[in-house]
Amino acid sequence: MKLSNDITTLIALFAIVSPITSIPVFLSLTAGATKEKRRIIALQTALVSGLTLFIAYFIGDVILKLLSIQMDAFRIAGALVIGAIGWAMVMGKKADVLQAMPGGAMVVPLAIPLMAGPGAIATVIAIGNSDSGAVRVADLFIILALSAMTFILLLAAAPIERILGDQGLMVLTRIFGLLLLAIAVSTVMSAMHSSFPGL
Repeated sequence: MKLSNDITTLIALFAIVSPITSIPVFLSLTAGATKEKRRIIALQTALVSGLTLFIAYFIGDVILKLLSIQMDAFRIAGALVIGAIGWAMVMGKKADVLQAMPGGAMVVPLAIPLMAGPGAIATVIAIGNSDSGAVRVADLFIILALSAMTFILLLAAAPIERILGDQGLMVLTRIFGLLLLAIAVSTVMSAMHSSFPGL
């Protein structure tokens, strides 16, 4: 695979995973957490989302087929979770995920399905099915690079929070919450149209 194609794949996956848009979600879910705790959660999120994409690359298609899960159904399920998070952000509700699951709070929903969501998983499955074994090293490096970029961007969440302040963060959180809702609705509409072309 040519370098230009690798870069295109990385950019496409970065746009789908969209760790930048997850920063307000990260700040909302980790409100009140210490700097060290946020660093750990950022690392957990990057590792889990990366591992999920690795698994999807190799056996994602096999798992869905074994469980008789259609990709559209998987997309809708992920959209419902994202929509619930977006609704909470728009309404200004505080998430108590940290208190409920202090050991691995951000596995769900931050790593899955916000970052390693249906769109990213479907893309990685397609890459895994279309590529031959000879080019898999490049693909795995792309996923690894994406995980590293996710970690770096989440670490930048704290400086962004300081610059914006409480009011700025509140506005940004609501805006991105609305965007998450729109993404969820768009995903459901796309999946429904794919399953029922006559709609």
